[in-house]
Amino acid sequence: MADPVDTHVGMRIGQRRREVGLSRRALGELVGIGLKQINKYETAVNRVSAGRLFDIAAVLRVSPAFFFDGFSEDGAGGRGRRAGIEDAQPSGSRREVRTLVDSYHTLAPEIRGRFLRLVRAIADNG
Repeated sequence: MADPVDTHVGMRIGQRRREVGLSRRALGELVGIGLKQINKYETAVNRVSAGRLFDIAAVLRVSPAFFFDGFSEDGAGGRGRRAGIEDAQPSGSRREVRTLVDSYHTLAPEIRGRFLRLVRAIADNG
């Protein structure tokens, strides 16, 4: 049975990988490991080392802390539990901001600039 924190981290790796539109194979190539190893991380068959998690975070353009967001302790010997979907997501406007920021970082740099100008223009006229 996989440790709950490993399951949560693997789930978050897969979630972010899909958000940025990468296949497991592509993520593995960018990190320097194979498709099977990415699969094992995402399914918590293997633990992700701190160094490897740092590399994955860099490729997926998030902080390593992103992979632990939504994970909470259950008090059982310092081990955590996998949070439910409601626990893993920020509520209300925080969720909207997180979604917007995550989406923004998937855009090409030249599009980001145009998008930012559009948002500022809308805010100035709103």
